[in-house]
Amino acid sequence: MGTQGRKSLTCLPKSLRLFLAVIGTGIASGFVGIICHYLLELVQVIAFGRDQTDLLRLFKSVSAFRRFSVLLVVGILASLFWYFLQRRVSLLSISKAKQLVGKKSPNFLGQALHALIQVAIVGAGASIGKEGAPRELGALFGGSLSKGLDLDVPDRQLLIACGAGAGLAAVYQVPFASVLFVLETLGIGWRLKNIVIISVTTYLAAYCARPIVGDEAIYLVNKVTILPSSLIQVALLVLGLTPLALIFSLLTKRASKHRITDKHLLWSMPLSYIVLGGIAAFYPMIMGNGQVMAQWLFSGGSSIYLPIYLVVKGLIVCLLLWGGTYGGTLTPSFTLGVGSGYLLTILLGTFGLSLNHTLGMLLGATIFLGTTLDAPLTGIALVLGFTGQGGVVAAPLILASLLSRIIKNRWKK
Repeated sequence: MGTQGRKSLTCLPKSLRLFLAVIGTGIASGFVGIICHYLLELVQVIAFGRDQTDLLRLFKSVSAFRRFSVLLVVGILASLFWYFLQRRVSLLSISKAKQLVGKKSPNFLGQALHALIQVAIVGAGASIGKEGAPRELGALFGGSLSKGLDLDVPDRQLLIACGAGAGLAAVYQVPFASVLFVLETLGIGWRLKNIVIISVTTYLAAYCARPIVGDEAIYLVNKVTILPSSLIQVALLVLGLTPLALIFSLLTKRASKHRITDKHLLWSMPLSYIVLGGIAAFYPMIMGNGQVMAQWLFSGGSSIYLPIYLVVKGLIVCLLLWGGTYGGTLTPSFTLGVGSGYLLTILLGTFGLSLNHTLGMLLGATIFLGTTLDAPLTGIALVLGFTGQGGVVAAPLILASLLSRIIKNRWKK
C-alpha cells in the first residue's frame, strides 16, 4: 500500500477502519483455507499419485520404497528450507506476534513460506498436524491489515487472534469451535465486542472456504446412543486417559521448547524422517497427521498392534518436533484420544461392562484435545464438529471435559 493510500485510509473513522479490518481478515483467512486445501492435494498427487478420498488407500497404493523415499526427500528438503530461513528471518509464534505489536512486525514472506511448508510436509506424509499453518497465515493477514489501517495496539492484537481462529475455521469448517479456541487459548477477554468480532471473522472465513473445502464432517462416524452405562464409561475413561493426555502434552511441549534450530538441524531433521519413513514403509497407517488412523478406527478397524501404533505415533510426533519440524499437535492429539478411548473401552468390556465403542472414542478425543490445547470448551466443540455429532451426545463429552479439567488442575498443584 502506497503512502498516499495509507494516509487516505487513516483519515477514515476508527470504527470503519476496524470494520474493514474485520471483513478483510475473514475473507483473507477464507482464501488461506482454500490455498492450504489445494496445496495439500497437490503434494499428495506429486508424492503418491492420483488423489483419493481414502488416505490410507492412497498411502498403500504405492510401494514401501516410495513411501520411504518420499519421506526421506521431504526430511532433507525441509531441513535445508528451515535452516536457511531461520538464518535470515526471526520466526514469530502467534502469541509472540501479539506481544510485539507496535514494536516488531513479522516478516510477511518468511512467515508465509514457513506456514506453507508445514502444509506441504503433511501432504507428503509427515506425522504432524497441519492446523498450525492456517492459524499462522490467518494471524499474519489479520496483523498486516490492522497495521495498514492504523488501528490501535489492542485492536491489532485482537485481529491477529481473530485471524488465527479464522484460519482454523476455514480449513476444518469449525467456526464455533474456532471462536472458543481464540477466547480460551489466545488471551482474548470474553467481552461482547471481542466475541462479535471473532465470530464475524471465523464464520466469514468458513463461508468463503466452504465451496472448495466442503462442509462435510471430516470423519464419518456412526451416531451415538446414550445409555445409563454411559456415565460409568465417562468416569472410567476420564480416570484412565487424563494422565495419558497430560504425558503427551508434556512431551510435545518439551520437544517444541527444545526444538533444534541451529546447524544440527541439517542432520536431526533428516534422521527423524528416516525413522518415520522406515516405519511407514511397513506400516503406512503411521503416516500423516493422524486422520488416517482415526478414520480407520471410526470405520470399525482394529488390530492387536493398536497399542503399539498409538505409542509409536505419539513418539514420532515428539521426534519430529525435537528434530526441527514445525507443525501442530491438534490432529495427532485427536487421533491418540480416539485410539486410547477405543482401547480402554474394549478393556473394560472384558470385565463385563457393555459400553459403546464409538462413544469411547469420542470421549477419548475430547479428553486429549481439552488437555493438550488447555481448552476444554474448544475440545468439545472440535470433536462435535469433526465428527458431525450433536444433540444429547454433547452431555457426556461436557461431563468428561469437566472431570478431566479437575484432574489436570490437581495434577498441576
